[in-house]
Amino acid sequence: MSLRRMLRLAVLAVLAGATLSAPGFAGAREDFSAAHRAYSQGRFREALALYQAVERETGDWQALYNIGNSYYKLGDFLQAKVHYVRARKLRPLEPAIARNIAMADRHFLDDARLPAPGFFVRARQRLESWVSMDLLSALLLLAALALNALLFRLLARGGRRRLYYALAFALLLFLGLGACHVSRRAEASRRDVAVVAEAEAPLRSGPGEDNTVLFKVNPGLEVRIVDRSGAWVQVAASERIAGWIELKRLILI
Repeated sequence: MSLRRMLRLAVLAVLAGATLSAPGFAGAREDFSAAHRAYSQGRFREALALYQAVERETGDWQALYNIGNSYYKLGDFLQAKVHYVRARKLRPLEPAIARNIAMADRHFLDDARLPAPGFFVRARQRLESWVSMDLLSALLLLAALALNALLFRLLARGGRRRLYYALAFALLLFLGLGACHVSRRAEASRRDVAVVAEAEAPLRSGPGEDNTVLFKVNPGLEVRIVDRSGAWVQVAASERIAGWIELKRLILI
């Protein structure tokens, strides 16, 4: 079997896998359309349930964003903020998410901002916004299949300089895509951002109620978790507001 034919079969295998998963996504699209109709007609609780069903099935940022919109229309600004921040985790540079977070923040007492990400973080976020996890997974599978096809041909026909170069390139591509895939998965599963859920929740100088209260924070405040100690976490809400808070007073993102 020629190398070209092997690679063609590899591409067809990836496309076949995508086709087999299509019925589930088709159902999610139908629910999404039904949710949009309910939302546009003012039936926000019905829309919320439908968007939640789509999010459970797909994990899509747009579903999280629309869940936030539904909560906002229902007057639950805390849950709206939580879901906007969750959507931003998947789509960090989406302007609509940033606008709606700012809109929700107007309903909260505390107005603190975490430091903006640096240049390299924003560059990485921009790249990740162009390459979805599904596309990255498909590219990783194609690279693995290409690597196996090249290795099989090398073993079957003996060494050729161009074949060695192609094998080295496929190996580097596979390792690079694999590293990106692992990093993206780890980033998505890391829960280092939270939203305060209780009014006048105390930030203390250390983990434990015997430590001094430094600040009192209110629902809707976004914080970044920097350390953990049992049922307590050290958080920062801005460059000047930081301390330890009980984990139960937060909603993890």
